[in-house]
Amino acid sequence: MNTQHAPSPDSQTLPSGRDLSLAWHLRLPDSLEVAFGQQFRDTCARLIPGATVLMITVYLVAFAVEHLVDPQATAATWRPRLLAIMATVAVWALTRMGAPWRPFVQPAVAVMALTMAGVHIFLGLTVDHALANTYFYICFLAILLMGSLFRIQLHWALPTSLVILVALAVALFGFSRFSHAESLVIWSFTLSGAIMSLFGQYFFERLERRLFLSDRVLNLHRSELRAANLSLESQATEDGLTGTINRRGMDQRLDSLLHKMRHQARGAPDSIAVLLFDIDYFKQYNDTYGHQAGDDTLRQVADVPKTMVQRATDFVARYGGEEFVVVLGGTRLRDALVFAERMRSRVERLGLPHSKSPRAVVTISVGVACTTAGATDSAQLIHQADQALYQAKGAGRNCVACVEDDGTLRVMTS
Repeated sequence: MNTQHAPSPDSQTLPSGRDLSLAWHLRLPDSLEVAFGQQFRDTCARLIPGATVLMITVYLVAFAVEHLVDPQATAATWRPRLLAIMATVAVWALTRMGAPWRPFVQPAVAVMALTMAGVHIFLGLTVDHALANTYFYICFLAILLMGSLFRIQLHWALPTSLVILVALAVALFGFSRFSHAESLVIWSFTLSGAIMSLFGQYFFERLERRLFLSDRVLNLHRSELRAANLSLESQATEDGLTGTINRRGMDQRLDSLLHKMRHQARGAPDSIAVLLFDIDYFKQYNDTYGHQAGDDTLRQVADVPKTMVQRATDFVARYGGEEFVVVLGGTRLRDALVFAERMRSRVERLGLPHSKSPRAVVTISVGVACTTAGATDSAQLIHQADQALYQAKGAGRNCVACVEDDGTLRVMTS
């Protein structure tokens, strides 16, 4: 009996760019092709300044060698060679014109290679000295520099190389003074070099594209991992029942706000208010209506302050059981008391039935404390709010009490 076993998660590996198929023509889907082309052009632009210096050095060395071989020939060759140098400098100048001109760099390199090959084919046909055949070998260098020095893509290098090879063949077999055998040797050498250069360029670009795909996949993994970490962090600091921040998350965020306030960090609040409240007679509510109804009430009561907080520094947390904390950054005691009274009033207006409450509906008691009263850490601030909450409960519940800036406790009258 044949059984098939699905691979275990431990045996599975993350995909990489090597897992993605790449067609022989190397072209990627349109969106990826555009991104790869931009990356390739940027790489090409970084290489061009050094390649330009090297090319001009080669031109000058060739000119010096030619002058040593035949000083009279230099008088006839310097002007055409100056044209090739100007084409090389033009490519460099194009890269200095910024990103909007980058798409034109690779065609400019192709034009430069054609200019270089054309100039030396012209010199090979018009200059008469013992080493005139060497001019034709420069066509191979023109093909080579596209893939090795200036790193243009294959879809530009291939047609440019074909044009150079055709032009060289026409010049050698149709217009040169060399014998058929000599012309065949020169053209075969150039053809062989071009095939090897293009072959290497093909596999180099294939490797570049695979690395590009690998980077894309890796970035995707990183994004997914970052999103998963954020999700786990959110789950670790969120109360599953009410959707508020849990005790752990509250401690972290409140400590962070206080730290920024003490160190006067940019964007830090100048004061922080804490409102600690709980549902009045909640044990009796659970005993009367059941825990499922109690959970529903917790969610509805928690939604009231959640809809009231507005700033990024403000948040609501479940402190434990039926107790909740509201933290208001950049809020003075007077404004915090206005917030607390509105919150108490809105909960009462929900009209959630509570037969064991003197009001016959669900109500809350609120204790308010602010850093202006001298609290320097979260423990002190919560302790002051807890003292105020105890005072509100002692005053008959369904009210707001606070710790004044001078440290005295006061119950607010509605």
